Amino acid sequence: MKKESWFFRRVSVWVFSFVSVGLAGAQSLPREVIAYADMVLYNGKILTVDEQFSIAEAAAIRDGKFLAVGDKEKILAMAGPQTRRVDLQGRSMVPGFIDTHLHSAFLGNIEKGGLPVKFKDVASGLEEIRQIVAKFAPGEPVYIRGPSVKPLVADVTLAQLDAAAPENPISISCQNNQVVVNSLMLEKVPADTPGILKDAQGKPTGQLRGGASGIVLYELRPWPDVEGLVVKQKQEFRAYLAQGLTTIMGIAEGLSVSVFRELWKDEELEPRVRVIHEFLRRNSSPEAYLKRIGNLTDFGDDKLKIMGVTVQVVDGSTGPGSALTSKPKLNSPSGDPYGPYGQNKWEETGDVATSDRRNIILGNRYGWTISGLHSSGDVSNTLLLDAFEEAHQEKSLVGRHFGIDHGMMWKTEHYDRIKEMDVVPSLYSKALYNNDSLVQMYGIDQVYTFQPVKSMIAAGIKPAAEGDARPPHSAPLFNITKWITRRDDHGRLINPEEKVSRQEALYMYTVWAARYSGEQDILGSIEPGKLADLVVLAGDYMTFPEDELDKLRVLMTVVGGKVVYEVSGAF
Repeated sequence: MKKESWFFRRVSVWVFSFVSVGLAGAQSLPREVIAYADMVLYNGKILTVDEQFSIAEAAAIRDGKFLAVGDKEKILAMAGPQTRRVDLQGRSMVPGFIDTHLHSAFLGNIEKGGLPVKFKDVASGLEEIRQIVAKFAPGEPVYIRGPSVKPLVADVTLAQLDAAAPENPISISCQNNQVVVNSLMLEKVPADTPGILKDAQGKPTGQLRGGASGIVLYELRPWPDVEGLVVKQKQEFRAYLAQGLTTIMGIAEGLSVSVFRELWKDEELEPRVRVIHEFLRRNSSPEAYLKRIGNLTDFGDDKLKIMGVTVQVVDGSTGPGSALTSKPKLNSPSGDPYGPYGQNKWEETGDVATSDRRNIILGNRYGWTISGLHSSGDVSNTLLLDAFEEAHQEKSLVGRHFGIDHGMMWKTEHYDRIKEMDVVPSLYSKALYNNDSLVQMYGIDQVYTFQPVKSMIAAGIKPAAEGDARPPHSAPLFNITKWITRRDDHGRLINPEEKVSRQEALYMYTVWAARYSGEQDILGSIEPGKLADLVVLAGDYMTFPEDELDKLRVLMTVVGGKVVYEVSGAF
């Protein structure tokens, strides 16, 4: 009995000493080791968008990442005196929305600069040019913006342009990567540059494509004021934060990158930005640039990152009829210069071998990820996948988040190729709204087959979603509504078999979108250890009327644990 008492006394002293030392040590540990949560959100329906699409009651955030997800009691126990407590009051909380093709949010797009002309016909267009040039001093370069219509991109002659602007170099940039110049501007482009179009006698027409157009738009054009765009860009981003967008991806040229860098340096870049750089687009010396720059794919930090590079793609936008398709248009729009099957930009340069198709092969060879590739038609998708396949044979694309955007006219024969090369398709919902021009050109039966999203998911593909639009059509909830209902602006049901579920639509705008930049391990879902990007909605995403989801208000947007948008009085 005495031995037993002695033993228990010794054990009790040892345990007490161990606990005392442990507590003393814990009290002396720095905050970085033991700290309360910075924010807890509770009493909600937290759609984690993890693999199981789990729904939780509360979540805790610390140091910009999700600390824990679970029930209210567990999470509230992680709150301290300085912790912000957010009562969700039964509302839904979802991961921050990610848009994979939203370069319209980037104000540094130099192609959008220039004074506009309508160019309805050659005579009126030349008069517009004369009036613009009269405002400039002799010898001063003049940059103009025009439509992609036959009078401008096919009919006007170099001699007519020279007569309209005899003392000023002029450049007219048009939609779909077409540039029209006079002789004074043409003299600045090396004569052997691919993309200088010539007539039957071998004389330049004033029409530039490919690398030649790139010299005018990227190398000859004056460099705008970076500082003047910084404040405007920050204000522009705030409109998208109010829509719940926490990560914005898109193609960007050097000016936009410089603007983002200034915001990033001053810690004023509020959304995450992922740049698909344009330096290979319409570049007549692609390999020289690749060697000088080196591979910067995935270079950056959680806030600002270069995720890859883009090139000039095959076709143009559907509006003016330039989508490259296997079936002809039933009705061509007025001024359509492309013919029944649309535009092939690679062939327009005069030689496919020196078109931007080679830049896909070269970019991959030097380690770059290629994405941001606009594609409207089914033939365009095929040609891009052909180029990817050639690149893939040289250096595997698997795991490197190569992407094709828009992809309105996917075919079942594309699916296996997408999966084999691990390509991430990014889809917009434009055929499901504002589709009058599509119906006019292709007919409602053909439009009915566009954007077969459910079929792609059933085939094992995880497509990302994109807006490719300015507010209000950039709003993720607007586009989610279209994917779920497939009703267009006229109330027509566009192939109900391709409707996606609410869960699938949310995956498309979150963790599947994070795959586009190869960041699905740190972005896109509400899970411990992931970056704390989230959106609080004004109601229940899972039960709100599906045809009114676009009216479900965003109450709070959080990026990296920091509130970047909040409706006053909502919490």
